[in-house]
Amino acid sequence: MPTTLQTQTPMTESLRNGQETSRREQSRADWFRAIAPLWPLGLARILYGYLWWQQSGWKVPSDDFGRKSGGGLWYWVQQQIQYLVLITETFIGATLILGLGTRLASVVAIGMAANITIGILSVPHEWGWTYTMLIMFPVLFLLTDAGRSFGVDAFLAPPLDRAAAGGNRLARLIRWLV
Repeated sequence: MPTTLQTQTPMTESLRNGQETSRREQSRADWFRAIAPLWPLGLARILYGYLWWQQSGWKVPSDDFGRKSGGGLWYWVQQQIQYLVLITETFIGATLILGLGTRLASVVAIGMAANITIGILSVPHEWGWTYTMLIMFPVLFLLTDAGRSFGVDAFLAPPLDRAAAGGNRLARLIRWLV
C-alpha cells in the first residue's frame, strides 16, 4: 500500500518533471558560467563601448574637417546625416560602457558596423577583418548577458525577470533588451 510520499498523480508527476526540466536548464546555465565567466565579456563590452565613444568624438562639428574646402565630413554635416551618426555612435558608446540596455545597443552597433563595413570594404588597403570584428563583438554581446557583468543591466534584470514571470509583457520585452 503506497504512502502519501509514494503516491503519484498526473499532477504531481508533471510538477516534478517541470522542476527537473528547470533544474536541468539551470545546471546548464551554471555549467556555462563556470566554464565562461562573464567578467571578460563585460570588460570587452566596456572597451568596445569606449571605441564607439572615442570615434564619435571626431565627428563633432568644428572648423577642422573640411569646412574650408567644402569636402570631407563637412559635406555630410551640411547634409544633416552626420548628426544622426554622431548621436547613434554616442548612444552605442554610452550604453555599452554603462551596460545599460546592452542588447539594444548591440543591435544598433551591428547595424552601424554593417553599414561601415559595406561602405569601406571596396577601399584599397583596408583590412576586412577589422570590420568583421567590429560586427562580431556586438553579436557576442547580443547573444550573452554581457551587461550583467560590470553593468547596470545586472540591477535591472532581476526585477524585470520577476515581472515577466508574472505575465507582464512590457517587462518581458524590456528584459530582452537588457
